Amino acid sequence: TSLPGGVAGGAGLPLLAGTGPLVAGESVTLSLSNGKPLATAFLVVGLAQLNAPFKGGLLVPSVNLLLPGLPLNGAGAIALSSAWPTGLPAATKVYFQMWMPDPAAVAGFAGSNGLRATTP
Repeated sequence: TSLPGGVAGGAGLPLLAGTGPLVAGESVTLSLSNGKPLATAFLVVGLAQLNAPFKGGLLVPSVNLLLPGLPLNGAGAIALSSAWPTGLPAATKVYFQMWMPDPAAVAGFAGSNGLRATTP
């Protein structure tokens, strides 16, 4: 489920989308588009929805995991694929959002929409 909270940069509002069944061991993909070309992004992953003011937008996930240095391509995109983790109970909500330095953004960072994934 897409959630608000992003901040537009020079390429517009970055869009984070996800695909996959959220079943343990099955492949899932997070895809970002409209990011700053050739920037490095930070993926924020949380088990709760924080919605804290951040860099002119909202930091949607609580910060349970922060993955820095993810390289965006020349179109400002990245796709990350992995197996969905085991051990998450049914109806667990996981929140994702990406942020990247972008001097054209309000506070120097562009941010994607938030994304909520709920296990079946």
